[in-house]
Amino acid sequence: MVNIYDSANQLASDLQKTNEFKALQEAVAGVKNNKDSLALFKKMDKLQTKIIDAQRSGKDLTKEDQKDYKDLNEKVQKDAGIIKLLKAEQGLYKTVDDVQKTFTKPINNLYDDIRN
Repeated sequence: MVNIYDSANQLASDLQKTNEFKALQEAVAGVKNNKDSLALFKKMDKLQTKIIDAQRSGKDLTKEDQKDYKDLNEKVQKDAGIIKLLKAEQGLYKTVDDVQKTFTKPINNLYDDIRN
């Protein structure tokens, strides 16, 4: 019998060897090593968590949160280290998405005959 978790662990290990993972790892290190970028990233992360929590609970964002988000987003767009991190993260998640499509294809194929 196949232990799918062994395969998942191997996939996680293989993912860490990809250029996309290494690019993200390098970008994260760059942000960590720049105190301004790190502080900005932490503010952004905290505000994004607050926004997601508000959305999940059905609450509207306050005007202050909206303004903070706009102001913070403008600062983030000017920070080369964070931009590099976000682009690297996007590249890695593209790879993860492609892999997910590959291993979920058999599930989707099960439905082919009943969808058409």
